[in-house]
Amino acid sequence: MMKRISKVFKIVLRVLAGIVGVILLLSLDAWMQVNLFRKDYASLFGYSIFNVVTGSMSGTIEINDYVVVKNTQDVKIGDIVTFMSEGELITHRLVIANGDTFVTRGDANTADDFSISRGDIVGKVVLVIPKAGIWKNVISEPKVLVAIFITLLLFTLVFSTEERKYKTTTYKGDLSALKSSNKKTKKVLRTMKIGFLFKKQQEMEQMKREQEIVQKTRSSLKENANTESDSSNVQQKKIKANLEALKKWKKLI
Repeated sequence: MMKRISKVFKIVLRVLAGIVGVILLLSLDAWMQVNLFRKDYASLFGYSIFNVVTGSMSGTIEINDYVVVKNTQDVKIGDIVTFMSEGELITHRLVIANGDTFVTRGDANTADDFSISRGDIVGKVVLVIPKAGIWKNVISEPKVLVAIFITLLLFTLVFSTEERKYKTTTYKGDLSALKSSNKKTKKVLRTMKIGFLFKKQQEMEQMKREQEIVQKTRSSLKENANTESDSSNVQQKKIKANLEALKKWKKLI
């Protein structure tokens, strides 16, 4: 059970680390576009994201909502658009069109407000993300994102290390787990089995060498014993022959 929880937690950490990493890259890209390349707004793959800070579109878009804007000037009456007016970005609905000139109005306003040209339009709102502005400080601060990303990465590395320790545990010779484990676990257990069998083979070879040495030692001792026995017999025969020769010499005297 704990192993399953650990695995789920590790997957969650990796997903969070990936999300934070993507947000970090997007945040850095947006910062570079605005601060280094001096653009009025950042754009990625033809889309921009803006934070709503007024209630002029209340009822449709609230304060602290984020809007995803498709960078296009192909718009029509009724579309909610983001446009530039006196250096500010404003998101309102188009209510009147006259050629390339439009009149806008906020859904919470009772009167028409801005008159803009098609060239002032940044794009058309295609998605509203409610209350995403509460994460503005996190998304807009690369330092915070880096800290979160490193923390999640460290947690992921810790769990990966624990998993590797588990995989390299000494194999005890039980192969029953191979039948019910998944492919990844089978591969690990198969490797452990090979290591176990190799170790057993080494032990058997060592025992065989020891037995050969013992056998050779016994054979050598036996040969020495036989040699000593043969030497003793020869010596006895020599003594007996000398005694017989001595007897014969006494008789002659």
